[in-house]
Amino acid sequence: MMRPIPEYGDHLRDHMTMAKFEEAVECGLFTDYDGFGKLATATEMSDVTISPSELGSVFIHQDFTHVVWFNR
Repeated sequence: MMRPIPEYGDHLRDHMTMAKFEEAVECGLFTDYDGFGKLATATEMSDVTISPSELGSVFIHQDFTHVVWFNR
């Protein structure tokens, strides 16, 4: 199910490309302890959650080009 990306405070969430998310995880900016991501497109967010530790070990459909990150 896809829905609009929430517009509440930037300090609570961050909408980024998959490449930026992968880079942030590689650099240690995002960890499982920090929060979680929802797979997204440029305009909508899915209900599918992704954690940094799952990156590289799960199949991510090519339709998901972005991640919306939610801090804990």
